Amino acid sequence: MPMGLFEKIADEAATIPELSSWAFSALGEPLLDKLLDERIRYAKSLRPEWEIEMYTNGVFLTPARYESLKAAGITYISVSLNAVSAKQHEEIMGIKGKFQTVVDNLNYAIKSGGVDLQVKAVLNHDTFTRAHQMDFYLTWGIKHHPEIKEGYGRCVVERNWAGATRTIENVGPNAPEFDPDSCCSRAVEQFSILWDGTVTPCCFRPLKTEIFGDLKRDTIRSIYNSEQYLRFREAHFENRASEYDYCAACTRV
Repeated sequence: MPMGLFEKIADEAATIPELSSWAFSALGEPLLDKLLDERIRYAKSLRPEWEIEMYTNGVFLTPARYESLKAAGITYISVSLNAVSAKQHEEIMGIKGKFQTVVDNLNYAIKSGGVDLQVKAVLNHDTFTRAHQMDFYLTWGIKHHPEIKEGYGRCVVERNWAGATRTIENVGPNAPEFDPDSCCSRAVEQFSILWDGTVTPCCFRPLKTEIFGDLKRDTIRSIYNSEQYLRFREAHFENRASEYDYCAACTRV
């Protein structure tokens, strides 16, 4: 995203008290963005209390980059490791020979501290099973568990990206039954912006198949209060989410 467009968006966002955090994620790798540190510094200069999140595969989260991000003001980093071995990491992530690099980067970040850190894996029936989960937690601990000593690891069940990928069911003894009409927190609590300023329903629907507006010419307020976007949120608030085909198929998160 051009820095001028980012600043336009950030300037307006800073005037909206309900907006409490930024998340650099979607489908790209944020650490490839040469302006990332500058964007974080700019956002924090506007609202120092903002939470600034980043989701990354961790390959480029070198010690120097970690310290740079920390100095810029990032508050939370989630690293998608998705593996307990180099072979599994290559098979799942499609990145050859980088497992130990990511592990080393994570170990440095843990030792350095100063940022809320999460080491993440996606749980399913085949590529990352319950057995893998146990090994993962033995290495990284468990994050935000009420009964176990605090660690950094978190496993989440595989979701189907608005019906575009496979659906995994019954992973775990307490897996909830999916309700296609249920209200989705992503739909009513988040505002998803692509690199070019277009606004989409959520990061599970990141391609330009439904556009609510374009921040190159519109404002956050005008898009959020548009008839199209209001209809979308009302359908979720009233548990009519299945009126949107991609929500009807989505297993949420």
